[in-house]
Amino acid sequence: MGDRVSISFVNGREESVALFNHWGGREFVDEARDYVRKLIAENPQHSQFDPLDRLEPGTVMVDFIRHLTERQGRVRSNLYLGATSTNGDNSDNGHHVIHLDRI
Repeated sequence: MGDRVSISFVNGREESVALFNHWGGREFVDEARDYVRKLIAENPQHSQFDPLDRLEPGTVMVDFIRHLTERQGRVRSNLYLGATSTNGDNSDNGHHVIHLDRI
């Protein structure tokens, strides 16, 4: 029982690891897309100063996890990482690739 889903971020040929969410469902995918829209809006001049400004997928994933967990204690069971979308269970809602260069 769950609402399993996974996401990854892609920019060009570079893709992040997959983040799996046991209970997140489609709302988790929507939250990830909203996060990316806000991240891009924070950098209107398209600065290339650091990896987050350059929208490097691995760094975006780390910052998205920070965003998800900043108001909670330890992460007990809902979230986990996999090298690819096949390294976990996303059987309810599948895997969603969020293209950082298309939002």
